[in-house]
Amino acid sequence: MSCNQNDKETDREKIAENYISALNKSDYNSLVGLFADSVRFNEMEHIRTFSKQGYRSLFQWDSVFAPEYRILDLRKEGEKLHLKISKTCDRIRFLHEAPFISNEIMEIKDGAIHRIEIVEYVDFNDSLWVAKREKLVSWIDENHPELDGFIYDQTKEGAIKFQRAMEYYKNRKYSTIVQEKNQH
Repeated sequence: MSCNQNDKETDREKIAENYISALNKSDYNSLVGLFADSVRFNEMEHIRTFSKQGYRSLFQWDSVFAPEYRILDLRKEGEKLHLKISKTCDRIRFLHEAPFISNEIMEIKDGAIHRIEIVEYVDFNDSLWVAKREKLVSWIDENHPELDGFIYDQTKEGAIKFQRAMEYYKNRKYSTIVQEKNQH
């Protein structure tokens, strides 16, 4: 019996490792294959449930930013795993300047992920995030209105626009210098 219990513990840890690996590889099929029937994410008070197919669009959006996830800590408690996760990507580096660190609970039932709940952001500078996002949105509205709405479009196309907006913003000083030289 104890060997069987150890196998279950190892299986739960392996599921968590496979989940992080699938996210890092942007491997949609492997990721959704780890979930029981639907993809459930609870983020503080926001509860989101997707069919496996319905999750594809959000997954593609996130994948465009080349995310890097790491398990910083893992603790077992019954059918649940308590995880401390680090996430960074182009968007997070731009708006937050440091990885997101979150405490999450992964609930596993019958060998599959039933739900993932983000219970706390350990290291999130909300004022920095909001200020940088507002500067980006304002500057894009003024200088590249063709990208309007990029901040709310959580599709692959929206993520590509978001990346373009970040690049335009990062290069804005250079663009201004080139424009000034061309005017003279």
